Amino acid sequence: MKRSLFFILFIWAGCAIGALSQASAPPLNAVHVATALNHLTVLEFHEPVTMVAAGSSDFQIERQEDKVFIKPTKSGISTDLFVWTASRRFAYELETTPEVKNMNVSVDNPLPTALPDSGFSAHVDEFADMMLTRAFLGAVDIAPANARVPKSQVRVRIQQVFRTQTSIYVHYSIENDSRSAYHVTPPHVFELQAGQSNLSLPSFAHKQLDPRLLENLSDVHSISLPVPHAETASEDLAPGESTDGVVAIRQDLRSPAVVQLVFDSQVKATFVL
Repeated sequence: MKRSLFFILFIWAGCAIGALSQASAPPLNAVHVATALNHLTVLEFHEPVTMVAAGSSDFQIERQEDKVFIKPTKSGISTDLFVWTASRRFAYELETTPEVKNMNVSVDNPLPTALPDSGFSAHVDEFADMMLTRAFLGAVDIAPANARVPKSQVRVRIQQVFRTQTSIYVHYSIENDSRSAYHVTPPHVFELQAGQSNLSLPSFAHKQLDPRLLENLSDVHSISLPVPHAETASEDLAPGESTDGVVAIRQDLRSPAVVQLVFDSQVKATFVL
């Protein structure tokens, strides 16, 4: 319990405090980056990359340590890209070029010789104290509705949920009990709205539902929920390994609501908020 709570607090507070500490930064000027089909463009930052966000899914964008890898999936596309590092933020305008010789193979973003003092350190500490206190008091445990644990497969366990006025933060764990390695991808998140239900959803509040219980819901409509940020401690799991993750949902849902995290067609987790 303590390890799980600290994990969700670290991810949530870290993103929020980082955003506050960068709030006084000057307006960003987008840097133009030319990409080409079947080629990678690498952005290097010389410090850990904490988050990336793009306006289109037509570019494959991955981050690893202090680098961001960009690969277009079709020609004639463009989008904006934002990158946050441990101390800075960046904006880019991505587009494809038909001529490989005109593309940017790599873009280097060296660390400044001295980072300016924002003068916000005291406010950041106060903000961190306030948010961490609220998170400790507001995190709600999610218990499994069925104590039976499926074997020989990849399992997702919803651990805790923390709510703010605009967002829901879901902490989950994934255990690879299969015989093959498993790559953890950011989950898609849906609200399941049933036309008919043989379950009394209020009695299952803060419970994780297994597939047997889901059979009591009929005429189900899946509504995609916005996910601005998702994080896992480890992306590749060997057989027998496990990891923790947090996904942020930028929407406040009225309880009881049935929420489902979908990692792939076989790996899902559903709970009642």
